[in-house]
Amino acid sequence: MRTRPETVGKPRIRILTYNILLGGERREERIAAVLARSGADLIALQEVQDNGMVGRLAGQLGMTSVSGSPSDGGRLGLAVLTRLPVAAHRNHHHAGMLRSHLEVTVAPPIGERLRLHVVHLAARFGERAKGEARRMEELEHVLTDIGGEAPMPHLVVGDFNSLSPGDHLEATRFFRRMNELRKAGLLVRQDGGWLGPPAGAAQDSVDARWLAHGIDPDLQGGVPVLPWLVGPLTALVPERRGLDRLLGRAIERWAVPRILAAGYTDCFRHLHPRAHGYTCATWMPAARIDYVFASSEALSRLVACDVAIGRGRAARETATASDHFPLLADLSA
Repeated sequence: MRTRPETVGKPRIRILTYNILLGGERREERIAAVLARSGADLIALQEVQDNGMVGRLAGQLGMTSVSGSPSDGGRLGLAVLTRLPVAAHRNHHHAGMLRSHLEVTVAPPIGERLRLHVVHLAARFGERAKGEARRMEELEHVLTDIGGEAPMPHLVVGDFNSLSPGDHLEATRFFRRMNELRKAGLLVRQDGGWLGPPAGAAQDSVDARWLAHGIDPDLQGGVPVLPWLVGPLTALVPERRGLDRLLGRAIERWAVPRILAAGYTDCFRHLHPRAHGYTCATWMPAARIDYVFASSEALSRLVACDVAIGRGRAARETATASDHFPLLADLSA
């Protein structure tokens, strides 16, 4: 990670946010390795399904855990693993919010307390404004929760499923990739007029085809489902930067401007004004949708913020542990 020279050698707190994709099923060992290698002190997980798995990960890492069940009564929740003492925690449920808002306050042995707000805003790209209207409603609940708390340095982290203004989207490369999968029979017509991975595709031959196209079979649950009519059109879209910009402008970007207007700073963009910083998908990096936002009090302590991709074997492991890359941020203690 890039760090400010004046902070080298000084105590720091490392925070990681990570969407582990549908509970991390069949990928627990890989996820554990990614987390261990990160050296994080605070880990925010999204799409948690099994609190037993959370407990095992915490045990392996010498951490304690706090879990947050979803607001909608579904299976995908949140969790925080920490090696710092927990001073307080609360899981906020809200009507109309799919996940929840998990709030955890830690008391480091050096320095003041730090509060972590973990969110996973709804995808729901088929809804109004491609889901951005729903994400705005969910974010307003989170900001209202935070506004009711006593002031303290804090971070808002997680999968926002939303693009930041000015960020590039690899739209035409994505469509080209989806066309390759469609021609390989890895995206097929489904009930309701959708195009997605074959149901129950666990056969060796199908797994081999996923691998041949650079996608671990255990990640097929993260491959987007598209309207069937879009499928044939993917073959007609040329890979062009100008077309990327045109398609990118058609996507509503409301959630990130809203949290920035509330006084928060996008830590990655603050330190990397020009880098893409794509966090999704690991099998075809196309968009930055995972964020660490810092309050003004926490921003003064920001040392580094980077997408944790890794090199060599570590990179291969990270690429198959989830369809998201982890995002790391360091704060001075």
